[in-house]
Amino acid sequence: MTGLLPRILSPADVRSLPESGLPQLCEELREEIITVCGRVGGHLGASLGAVELVVALHRVFHSPQDALLFDVGHQAYAHKLLTGRRERMGTLRQAGGIAPFLDPRESPLDALAAGHSCTAVSAALGMLQGRRQLGRAGHVVAVLGDGALTGGLSFEGLNNAGGSHLPLVVLLNDNQMSISANVGAIPALLRTRQARAFFEALGFTYLGPVDGHDLGALLPVLREARQSSRPVVVHAMTQKGRGFPPAEADTQTRGHAMGPYEWRDGKLVRSRGGQRTFSEAFAAALDDAMAVDPRVVVVTPAMLEGSALVGLKARYPDRVHDVGIAEQHAVTFCAGLAAAGARPVCAIYSTFLQRAFDQVVHDVCLPGLPVVFAVDRAGLVGADGATHQGTYDVSSLRALPGLSLMAPVVGEDVAPMLATALAATGPSVIRFPRGTLPALPPELHAAGTGSVQGARWLRRAEAPRLTLVALGPLALAALEAAQGEPGWSVLDARWVSPLDAPALREAAACGHVVVVEEGTIRGGLGSAVLELYAAQGLSPRVRLMGLPDAFVPHGDARTQRSELGLDAAGMRQAGRALLEMGR
Repeated sequence: MTGLLPRILSPADVRSLPESGLPQLCEELREEIITVCGRVGGHLGASLGAVELVVALHRVFHSPQDALLFDVGHQAYAHKLLTGRRERMGTLRQAGGIAPFLDPRESPLDALAAGHSCTAVSAALGMLQGRRQLGRAGHVVAVLGDGALTGGLSFEGLNNAGGSHLPLVVLLNDNQMSISANVGAIPALLRTRQARAFFEALGFTYLGPVDGHDLGALLPVLREARQSSRPVVVHAMTQKGRGFPPAEADTQTRGHAMGPYEWRDGKLVRSRGGQRTFSEAFAAALDDAMAVDPRVVVVTPAMLEGSALVGLKARYPDRVHDVGIAEQHAVTFCAGLAAAGARPVCAIYSTFLQRAFDQVVHDVCLPGLPVVFAVDRAGLVGADGATHQGTYDVSSLRALPGLSLMAPVVGEDVAPMLATALAATGPSVIRFPRGTLPALPPELHAAGTGSVQGARWLRRAEAPRLTLVALGPLALAALEAAQGEPGWSVLDARWVSPLDAPALREAAACGHVVVVEEGTIRGGLGSAVLELYAAQGLSPRVRLMGLPDAFVPHGDARTQRSELGLDAAGMRQAGRALLEMGR
């Protein structure tokens, strides 16, 4: 590759370029981002929209002496390319490769790891305060999108920063998008003259609005912000997906997150799988439920596309609510809906539900309100990595009094589970993974399609020696593991809370139990089974299998399951080892 970009090994190289060369650098960055995402996928739209912002930041500020904190990191691919990682960008989101978001372990120029939105202002203010306290020089910049302004944490940070009088620089990347079009009063306000009054009322100097793609306008404003002795907001207007026609034309997400594609002769060529996903199966079940019960409503925190709810929103515009990046509000909004007599379904990713744990406890479970949580992306998520793994939902939620928690094995389980949850008098959770639906094995045909009652035996050995107890689709791998193994039974737990005590007592009677789950084993299903056995005085040999006591990095989820022993071969090996111990 020839041009400017191969010569940029650090931000110092950006500052050494003549200013007239910066537009060419921006063009080359866009070409590289489009090429990389075409090969491996990634968060294309936000990164394309922030190219000029990133170049201008590295031109005006001196990273790492000046800290640049990107909210989430969706918009930071240009930053990675300018900070010594260009040659490895082809490994983006791959096992052992460049991280999907920002990671200080990958580069000291990544000031702070961030995988969830709305954190930039609070973290940047803390970093600036810490530097001042320790006598260290340097500026701190928080880069956040207007989508983050639907989240309460951003306002907590802005409130504190505005009153601190510290010279924090907030660069607001305003593209009127979250994943999809941004929602609420604040995004509308940002496009009016009231934006200045809003930020000035919070104690900030307001600079803008400025065209975020015009370096001639952007650079002077950032230089002025760098000289400020008080908190300042630079309001930059950008276009998500800028420079990539399919993203520019996409009014839904502007190419937010795309899988591999080919850009050929001005056209986007992308292979699409034909298999349905668990998300789509749940959305179809919701569609059926909403058609017969007008009380059923859906709430999601900026996850219409990811949770396959776009079609439902079109059919039921007044009963499907996108509340923006505001997980805490989403949960308590559901509590209010339930208190008014509606039957709300909160469609939310496992990793994002963590942000609203207090609301689940106090606003839903304590009053015992019938809110249904559709916990998507439960378990390993693949390329999005450690910040997005659905690791802790079982261990955190199963302890809550009155909360029911279940997991489907196949798509045919989803509708009965939703019907069971909607008929319940208290809160319920249905957790399901990212990925396509597995085929229905013959062992599940006998289970029926009615309401979901207790665990389900998928295989009962005549002379049982070992029982594999599995949760969710891992039950299919457990069935495969048990093939050809005399005396091996397979129990689909289905419920984590409440546990099916009679079925688990029967499992213990054979003397050897392996519990398998795609979540942390610390406090998960296996822990619950051991607690049950201890309470009932049962003492089978038990092996727990699940995600390790560590943050699992990005990589191919199927490969990671194999490496962690969460496939048929790993379960077979674990079962045989447990039986050997009993000899």
